[in-house]
Amino acid sequence: MKNKKNQNIKLIIDQKVSWKKVIWFVGLTYLITFLLCGIVYKEGKKLDPDLPAIKQFTDIVQQKPEAVARYLDVHPEVEIDDLPTFVLGRGAESIDLTSLEERVAVYVSQKHLGVQAFGIMMIFPALIAIILRFVFSDGFKNSGFRFGKFKNYLYMLAVIVIFAGMSILINVLIYGKSPDWQLTNMGTHGLTLLGKPASAGLFWTFQFLIIGLVANLTFPIIMMLGEEYGWRPYLFQKLLPLGFWKANIITGVIWGLWHAPIILMGYNYGMYTWVGVLLFILVTTLLGTLFNYMYVRGNSVILTAVGHGWFNGLVPSVLLLTGFMGKETIVAPIGSIGIVVMLVLLFVGAKLTNNYDIKPYIEVMEVADE
Repeated sequence: MKNKKNQNIKLIIDQKVSWKKVIWFVGLTYLITFLLCGIVYKEGKKLDPDLPAIKQFTDIVQQKPEAVARYLDVHPEVEIDDLPTFVLGRGAESIDLTSLEERVAVYVSQKHLGVQAFGIMMIFPALIAIILRFVFSDGFKNSGFRFGKFKNYLYMLAVIVIFAGMSILINVLIYGKSPDWQLTNMGTHGLTLLGKPASAGLFWTFQFLIIGLVANLTFPIIMMLGEEYGWRPYLFQKLLPLGFWKANIITGVIWGLWHAPIILMGYNYGMYTWVGVLLFILVTTLLGTLFNYMYVRGNSVILTAVGHGWFNGLVPSVLLLTGFMGKETIVAPIGSIGIVVMLVLLFVGAKLTNNYDIKPYIEVMEVADE
């Protein structure tokens, strides 16, 4: 009974917005993120002076022939003899690299490791939120660091899996093409699982079930908490005195713009940089509606971190099957088709939650912070 009572703890919010805390949080989070991305940008120019760094790096690592050929053209100083001929497996066994694409992919992943440093930015929102909680003596008691009810995880999972399924279905219907069950269009070479050759079907199933749904509950959850602990218990919660929808939209826009530097370097949308920034702001605002509502409902940032991990884990499953069908800016899950699917699910969610009514799950502090 005691445990059940603990699970029903309401989220406590301030009577008014502390804009000072909001501005400090957004300013510092953006500052250190943009500084890191400046370093990544500089490293990217060494990879390719003309193309978006993250896009080009990803294409090479995925062993796409045109990207590999361009890299060798841009870097004539790289000799064939410079390329590795083997890598070590998990059991320290030697695995031969038989194709030029494989050798260049391994070489680039080692030589231009700095391009991947942008992943560190995921911990910055939580880092700044923790620092500011100390600076402003807010403490950590009312910051959603609890598991909450198990059924909320099932709701979160259901919505994300339905979204992934609808994305695949709508892509197929709009483009009139069959899913790429053989994974021949995504630049995958020599599909393996745990060091052993695998069929396309087994590879995709492993990606969907093990990596998408299970593995993202292990180490990646730390990185998801790095984002979520900043966006939900700090930024969104500080803005909640404005009401759910205003706080939701402001948080979504800030969250989306925070990704702008890496999108401009080819993350998610490849060559479609500024259009990609605008689209991703829509994605974060719509996806944020689910995360923000479930955060308040469950009073749990662990819940939203798990949901974030599931979403990030299932997006590749959709792209593996249907990403070849259209431009990154159009095809679901994060192109304009995916945004329409999100809007449909948002509308359904509004009907099921009384327009995302959070009143039953919050309690306003009797005395304002300031």
